[in-house]
Amino acid sequence: MEVCMIDLCAIRKLQTSLRSFEDQLKQQTGLSFNDALLLCAVNKGICEPSALAKELELSPSRLTRILDSLENRKLIERTLSILDRRSLTVALTETGRAMVQTYSCSELNLPNELQFTQSPNT
Repeated sequence: MEVCMIDLCAIRKLQTSLRSFEDQLKQQTGLSFNDALLLCAVNKGICEPSALAKELELSPSRLTRILDSLENRKLIERTLSILDRRSLTVALTETGRAMVQTYSCSELNLPNELQFTQSPNT
């Protein structure tokens, strides 16, 4: 049986590259990585908070703080669901859609360690 060693140094380099990318994203767009991921998920049509929490692997309390922050910045709006008045839905505002376009089309430099070919479903 062959033992496979994990290259912890390579994982550390990925972690450092991701942190650098997050800093650049924050400087250029004012969005944290979780903010951007949430806006992206809503843009893809995930609009129930429970589905967003599952998609982003966030606790309900962490998700609520992110939603509160984005709503205060007028990037999203929460409304009662038309299907179930006990539930909320999340939608991008016009400003939020513009922000998604801004960071989707920005000149962010993705570190080499983070570059990979995207699948058509991402």
